[in-house]
Amino acid sequence: MKTFFLFFLGMIYLLLAKSVETATFSNVYFLIGLGLLIAGVIRYVKERYIYFNELNEMKEVSEEELMAIPHTHCIISNDCLSALLLNEPSNTLFLVSREDLEEELIKKEIPFNKIYEVAIVEDEMYIARTSNNLISGSLLGEDMDMEEGLDEEDPEYNTVSQLTLKIVADNLSDPILEYVFMDNSDPISREEDEYQEALELCEDWFKKISVIIKRYELERVPIRHWQ
Repeated sequence: MKTFFLFFLGMIYLLLAKSVETATFSNVYFLIGLGLLIAGVIRYVKERYIYFNELNEMKEVSEEELMAIPHTHCIISNDCLSALLLNEPSNTLFLVSREDLEEELIKKEIPFNKIYEVAIVEDEMYIARTSNNLISGSLLGEDMDMEEGLDEEDPEYNTVSQLTLKIVADNLSDPILEYVFMDNSDPISREEDEYQEALELCEDWFKKISVIIKRYELERVPIRHWQ
């Protein structure tokens, strides 16, 4: 608020410098206005510097807290607000998130044998999916293929806004878990490094969870007792 006041007051004095006819007053008003603007700029830069320092410190604390969760594989979002972790010794998947860096972590813990389905979703289009073969159909809804849903000549085909990994688990309160690898307000080209890196990571985790699903698939096969 003080920074805005300095800018506002500086502009007032600069306008006064233009409006007065006396050269002496005009120069004085100009120097005062210029000084106020410079003070405002310095204050703004200082505030932003302090803000980013505090933000980075909170991110470091959040990252340390996420890394403290027992795991063998993990990925942490750039803003340190969410993480996806696998712990092979305990056969557990963790999806951890918080709305704000100052809020408490919300940790969802899913045993490997409770994971039923995983899918890669681009802008609400399913482009890859693995599910337990004992389950009929997709628990995520209509299985849409990206190539069928969009024409390659359509400009929308070559741009992406959001890339998400969706996981279906045996959890009645929250059966569908989501981890967002990319989320942009404006679509970006598939050729851009940001998309390519996000897709590579997403596909890597898709493969990991697909292996888990297939590994535990046999455990759900009913055993027939012969008499």
